[in-house]
Order: sequence, then C-alpha cells, then structure tokens
Amino acid sequence: VPDGQWYTEAVDWAAANDLVNGYGNSTFGPEDDITREQMAAILYRYAQFKGYDHAVQGDLSRFTDGGQTSDWARDAVVWAVDKGLLTGKGQKTLAPTGTATRAELATILMRFCENIVR
Repeated sequence: VPDGQWYTEAVDWAAANDLVNGYGNSTFGPEDDITREQMAAILYRYAQFKGYDHAVQGDLSRFTDGGQTSDWARDAVVWAVDKGLLTGKGQKTLAPTGTATRAELATILMRFCENIVR
C-alpha cells in the first residue's frame, strides 16, 4: 500500500489490528475489487476485534456453490450467512468468490449494524 494515498492510514490500521492481511505474498491489492468472501472475512475479524458475537454455526450446504468458498474464508462466510449478513444471489447460489457491488456492500454493512452491532 503506497504512502500518502487517501486509504493508506485506514489500511495500515486494519492490518495492524489483523482485520486485513492481503494476499499472503506481501501484496495487498488496494485497488482490486473485493469478493463476497473477502468482505465476510473482514467483517468477521472486525466482530472478533470488537468482541461482538462471532460464533460460527451452520453450514453452506443449502447453496449449490457453497463448496466454492475458499478454505481461509469458510468460517467467516458461514458466520456471515448465519447472522443474515450474506444471503444468496438468486434461489440457491451464494457466489462467495464473486465480486461485491456497491449496493451489496451497503446492504451487508447495514445488516452488520442491525444484526451484530445493535
């Protein structure tokens, strides 16, 4: 993450508090699109950081593509589905590795505030 960008301070704070950790190969990708599972992981870690309910219950078997969730994100996605943050896209798909639109992000953040923060 380059110094002096509008997001540098926020990314540095999030990394220092283990909310984000990049791709694991010393890169972060600040201009990359965010996937639904990445978003779930960030919110899950933030819930842990704040001491909110972060119990992982349930599974992803009701979604035809639930098994496509990355191993590193599985607990976070299960948690986000259980807490009503992530819902399916269509009847039975979750699209965990699909990118999140601005509207999806706004909706998920609203649900986080209503269902987790209260």
